[in-house]
Amino acid sequence: MISTSIRRATAEDVQLITQIRNDAHANKVAHGDYAWGKDGDGFSERWVLNSLSRRAVYVVEHDCMPVGTFSLDLDDEAFWGPQEPIAGYVHGLSVRKGFNGRGLGSFMIDWCANQVSILNRRFVRLGCDARNTKLCAYYESLGFVRVGVKPMPELGEYVDSLFEKSVNPIRDSGC
Repeated sequence: MISTSIRRATAEDVQLITQIRNDAHANKVAHGDYAWGKDGDGFSERWVLNSLSRRAVYVVEHDCMPVGTFSLDLDDEAFWGPQEPIAGYVHGLSVRKGFNGRGLGSFMIDWCANQVSILNRRFVRLGCDARNTKLCAYYESLGFVRVGVKPMPELGEYVDSLFEKSVNPIRDSGC
């Protein structure tokens, strides 16, 4: 039986996460999406280690093999501006080369929705390059709704599509 699980990343995962992020970066560039940089930019182990020190980064394992990574934040003022604490923000959703199309993205999103729900927040939010119509359509197929766009002049012509998906918060039954 095939199993898929998610665990919190540690410093021991830096090399692995770097490879997975670079696989995902190459895939984005192949589709004309330069949100994470141009061809050849990629991610360094230093960048990944810094990310681990600043946010909750997770590793996805499929049959005990690390195949994905992402982070889940409880705020995102850089892209969403100041917000009430009603959402969780997914960043860096990445799948290892050769594992695309196996439902890992939806597995990660569902896991994030569950975590956000446990915190009694109402939405999972994420962003992606507005020009990457295939990725935008993918998120819409998972139930996300585009709620805005945000030009990012510091990133050149990049425009972020802002998506959110409702989750069912777990309510205290009072028992």
